[in-house]
Amino acid sequence: MSPAPTQSQDLKALLRSDGVAKLAIVFCATAWGISFFIMKDAISQMPVPFLLTVRFALAAALMFVLFRHRVFDRLDRRCMRVGLLLGIADWGAYALQTVGLAYTTPGKNAFLTGCYCVIVPFAAWAIGRGRPSRLAVLAAGLCVVGLGFVALDAGPEPNVGDVLTFACAVLFAFQMALTSKLSVGLDIWVLTSWEMLAMGAASAVWMVGTGGYPTPDILTPANVEVLVFLGVVCSAGCSCLLNYGLTVVDPSVGALLSSLESPIGVVSSVVFAGEVLTGRLVVGLALIAAAIVLSEMAPKIAERLGRVG
Repeated sequence: MSPAPTQSQDLKALLRSDGVAKLAIVFCATAWGISFFIMKDAISQMPVPFLLTVRFALAAALMFVLFRHRVFDRLDRRCMRVGLLLGIADWGAYALQTVGLAYTTPGKNAFLTGCYCVIVPFAAWAIGRGRPSRLAVLAAGLCVVGLGFVALDAGPEPNVGDVLTFACAVLFAFQMALTSKLSVGLDIWVLTSWEMLAMGAASAVWMVGTGGYPTPDILTPANVEVLVFLGVVCSAGCSCLLNYGLTVVDPSVGALLSSLESPIGVVSSVVFAGEVLTGRLVVGLALIAAAIVLSEMAPKIAERLGRVG
């Protein structure tokens, strides 16, 4: 007769369950989605370099506290180098995204950022990870058409904020492709800690170089709460939860769930920030959403078609 499971074993089983992992990823998508309209308000009150410095410094501090033994007990120099490199790429994407948010709406910023899902197969191809599938090419075509509707929503001239946001999506895609290629065999928690440190340091250099310091009156209790939410919840917390979730669920399902940040960002912007959705914008966002879903499900669709054939 086998012994009854202990409370510790029950907890471990619960944490490794598919449902809990999916809920963790959906929580991340929700936090990232609502952060778009929160950041829109925040950057109207404080300099972008300062906001990013505090956000990623808080995240780095929390990561190094949580994983200090993993980081320092056996210092992995390769992990440190890769983490710092990926952090610089990730910081560039966040910088473009946040500056772009100043010139476009939170909803458009959220959806255009989500285009990284479609671009990842092409970024992986560019660094030698294999040619994109036909379904990936079809998803890219849908995405381009959707981008046309979104970018020209306000008139014939593309919005500079939309251009910067799409550039951020490209950089996010390359950062993810590089992470897939370079992180093999590395401790993902240590890697993320170094990544957050690089992002905080790069933001601080930007702040010092541009003089993007806040005035004392900016540091109101409400703004401090926003900075803590972005640093602790959206950066450190969601990084940990997403990494945990992706160790349990199928990667394609995890990526699809995390891409919910785009529609959640639009809904949040409409409900809380009064964003107006025109017919052209709705069509464009629907095409981009279809492209994201097709891109994330492409491997499974191709596998099933191959079995049928």
